[in-house]
Amino acid sequence: MYLNKIVVATRPSKLSLVQTEIAIRWIKRTFPDLEFEIRTFKSTGDKVLDRPLYMIGIKGVFEKEINQAVLRGDADIAVHSLKDLPASIDPRLELACYPPRDSPYDVIVVRKGERPSIYELKSGAVIGTSSIRRRVFIRRLRPDLKLEDIRGNVDTRIRKLLSGQYDAIVLAECGIERLRGSVPEIDEVDYDRLSLDELPPAPGQGIIVIVCRKDDTDLLKMLREASHRETTAEATCERAFLKTFGGGCHTPLGCLATCIRDNIRFHAYLADKDTNRVYKVELCGSITNAEHLGIRGAEELKKIIREIKNS
Repeated sequence: MYLNKIVVATRPSKLSLVQTEIAIRWIKRTFPDLEFEIRTFKSTGDKVLDRPLYMIGIKGVFEKEINQAVLRGDADIAVHSLKDLPASIDPRLELACYPPRDSPYDVIVVRKGERPSIYELKSGAVIGTSSIRRRVFIRRLRPDLKLEDIRGNVDTRIRKLLSGQYDAIVLAECGIERLRGSVPEIDEVDYDRLSLDELPPAPGQGIIVIVCRKDDTDLLKMLREASHRETTAEATCERAFLKTFGGGCHTPLGCLATCIRDNIRFHAYLADKDTNRVYKVELCGSITNAEHLGIRGAEELKKIIREIKNS
């Protein structure tokens, strides 16, 4: 069946809408005659703003309602940040297409003119982040900093920084770069990238994913054809790692798969909240074996943790 119009479900935030446009532009590279209609739906994460994500107690706080729109037939596809998806989603849905990945790294953000280096912040500086992963790894680097929760979209968080509520905040670099030009406040801040060893990214960070129903076979075939090869492999590897290792927003877990020609280099990290110790693995494998590499990474990380704790 020939498709000429696709209805897209997404969140109403500025970043979600920008990411949706990125996804649409990418699909149109392969299917230029397709038309798209965007429909917005609020997620639990958009509605509950009075507590950190890890305290809400619901998996997929940014994806459930959006994917339900696809399952109901109110939309054909949904667009997400891959890192917002839990390890397992509704079995009726398929992660079908990935545009090229943007920066997977986190950044320290400060007001314009201040030094954004994590090492040059004054002792006792107030850092805004609600992520357990970010809090634990940053505490390892600077135990003298004061970490406080912050909620809201990227533009809201930047405004809170500019208003003086925080001395610095931690954000995903890709979110800032995607919003540049549409959020004026971004011109009023500076930021510095944290390295992989300093703060490993969340699985899937920097990746946009397009979801559709498995039984929508014509659309699924088209989306798979449009998917970016290297990003698909990186996403597959990191998702396999996350699903095999377990844990969620309560676990200070980070990883990164990087395609280099036809191979993948994979790094995974887990920080121990009690001892400040970091467990990590580094593996290489073929791009055609991305899922197995992620599974192997999870198994080896578990093995390292067991051996060290039993020694």
